Amino acid sequence: MNLRTRMKTGLLGVTGAALLVGGLTAAHPATAQPAPAVNSLSGMKVNAVKTVHVNAAGVSCRIGYITITRTSMCLDVSARVDVLRNGRPVGNATFEVKHSMTLKTNKLKWGESFTVGKARLVNASGISVSVAVGAGKGVKTSVKFPQGSRLGPAHKGTVSYSASVKKHKQLSNPASYRFTFTKPGYTIGTGGYKSAKFRCDDTFWSRDNTRRVKNPGCVFPGYAPVFGLSRSDSKVNESAQHILDAQRAITGHPGASSPLHRITDERTIDKHRRAMCGRTHAPSGKDCDEYPFAATKEGGNPRRGSIRVISASDNRTAGARLGGFYKSQRVLSNDAYYVQIK
Repeated sequence: MNLRTRMKTGLLGVTGAALLVGGLTAAHPATAQPAPAVNSLSGMKVNAVKTVHVNAAGVSCRIGYITITRTSMCLDVSARVDVLRNGRPVGNATFEVKHSMTLKTNKLKWGESFTVGKARLVNASGISVSVAVGAGKGVKTSVKFPQGSRLGPAHKGTVSYSASVKKHKQLSNPASYRFTFTKPGYTIGTGGYKSAKFRCDDTFWSRDNTRRVKNPGCVFPGYAPVFGLSRSDSKVNESAQHILDAQRAITGHPGASSPLHRITDERTIDKHRRAMCGRTHAPSGKDCDEYPFAATKEGGNPRRGSIRVISASDNRTAGARLGGFYKSQRVLSNDAYYVQIK
């Protein structure tokens, strides 16, 4: 073989090899890999709740309700977290969370207990839950809960609250509950809700501002407390009878069917008294008694009010009890309350 032939054969071999490789590539294309699934947990879904007000003796906690008195709250909710794959539900965890909070009318510290209830798991094993609680500016919180607990069995926790409020000031906030859910290989899910709004104040001071007449404390202002007098109580029976008669006679039954609202501005209170009793002469040992009370928004209107001359001792004893009621229930300006006569 001459040099020309050898060169031609070598080129053909190289070319043939290249063609062979190309042929193999064409015959066995690379297999396309599917995109990995995106696994995630949904945000916590909570059913709507209704707020109900009950007498202290009849507190009853129910799922789907915030139940409050002046100083206590039950909050029971139903919740669900979905397990998602590529945005579609493939499982879920359903459970209830129950809260019980008790305020103190003469302290700025209080507590709460809560339970993340037994969960029903459908293709949702391995989900863990952590809980955080905040209560706004002026309130510190401390949560004790087995953070990172697996959903399934019930888990209990507590919250300690400590408020700070300045002289003659008040703060009003709800507690905010924040839940975080994790599962290995899944993006996290979160969610939360709020408690009934509580209020703490330091507003009960003597007129000269030199001493407190009631230590600072907290209540649920959304609950209208009830001031009571009895016609069988000889010390206030005249006041009680007058109030009952007035409630029956005045359209809307202020204080009975509809609440009264306290006012604290002394000039307005004096104006209300003059409007109702300014032209009434009460003999010695007697007072002109007005209803609705002068220290209410509803007072001071002769066309929607009642006056009666009664024993001064009776009238002033009833007034002192009303003042004590304002302090014990932390009834501030504009707060609603009812009057019940037995």
